[in-house]
Amino acid sequence: MSFATPLQCDVLVLGSGASGLSAAVTAAHHGLKVVVIEKDAVFGGATAWSGGWMWVPGNPLAQRAGIFEDPQQPRTYLKHELGNRYDASLIDAFLDHCGPMVAFFEEHTALRFVDGNAIADIHGLTPGAATQGHQVAAAPYDGREVGPLIKRLRKTMRETSILGMPIMAGADLTAFLTMTRSWASLWHVTRRIVRHLIDLAVHGRAMQLVNGVALVARLAKSAEQLGVQLIDSAPAKRLIITGGAVRGAVVSAPDGELEILAAKGVVLATGGFPNDIARRRA
Repeated sequence: MSFATPLQCDVLVLGSGASGLSAAVTAAHHGLKVVVIEKDAVFGGATAWSGGWMWVPGNPLAQRAGIFEDPQQPRTYLKHELGNRYDASLIDAFLDHCGPMVAFFEEHTALRFVDGNAIADIHGLTPGAATQGHQVAAAPYDGREVGPLIKRLRKTMRETSILGMPIMAGADLTAFLTMTRSWASLWHVTRRIVRHLIDLAVHGRAMQLVNGVALVARLAKSAEQLGVQLIDSAPAKRLIITGGAVRGAVVSAPDGELEILAAKGVVLATGGFPNDIARRRA
């Protein structure tokens, strides 16, 4: 079965992880009609299961803390990390826009950040490695602020949580690791666990959102506020190509195939590359 009338939009985004939702929110902020489709029954993709930290040299949180660096330093670091895969034009585009990207989402969306200014680059002996100022993450988010949409968001993996309660790197994790040696840490952990148990009883899930779940929730809430249409359980089957240009996609919906036509373009943010052996070997 196929739907007789295609769904029309300006921008179609395939995938609902951080990259897909970021693209959707940005396009919608600039006045475009956006549709996001997700193959799973919940939104968030692999982002929701991640730590949610982002490597953003020159970010405004670091600058507000008085941390500035030579713009060439992260380029040097990436040149040595990437080797013959270093693409100067792509790296320049990334480094020129990653800081303003954080500022844009802070100003125009529900996304708020916490800094990881004390976190050093992971390969500290690589030339150009920084000791501070490159990391940011989404700030913790109360799931109640998400509203009914919370039921459509992916939960934290139980394997990386305590009874489904995510723990954020930094002060939160430190409190859990030191709760037997510090009354303040024990009090923090006790409050977190008690609140989580109440949330499980009332909502059936964690409502103290941190890490990748907080990033997804803040982006999804922003998308909803901007009128983005979020469609779950709709894996993309094929792209619609006319005259050598991508015009949309055919997705598999519960009631049959649905054509979605995008006047401005289609964003492929489906991820999955690490699981594609053929592409990894290419």
